Amino acid sequence: MTEVCPEPAARLREALDALPWSERRVFELHAVDGLDYPAIAERLAISVAEVEQLLASALIRLGRHLSSDNR
Repeated sequence: MTEVCPEPAARLREALDALPWSERRVFELHAVDGLDYPAIAERLAISVAEVEQLLASALIRLGRHLSSDNR
C-alpha cells in the first residue's frame, strides 16, 4: 500500500509544531504577523541578532522537516 502525503497545510502545521517555542514564535511573528526584526526583538525582549538567529534556525528546521516528508 502506498503512503499518502498529508495536505500541504497539515504538513506545514506539523513542521511548525515540531519547532522549539522561541523559533516558532519568531517565525510566526515575522511570516504571519508581518513584523520586522526590530519589532519582534522589542516584543520578545531579545536582540535583533537573536531574532535573526532564531528565524534562520526555524527556516532550516522547517526545510529539513518538509523535505524529509517528500518520500
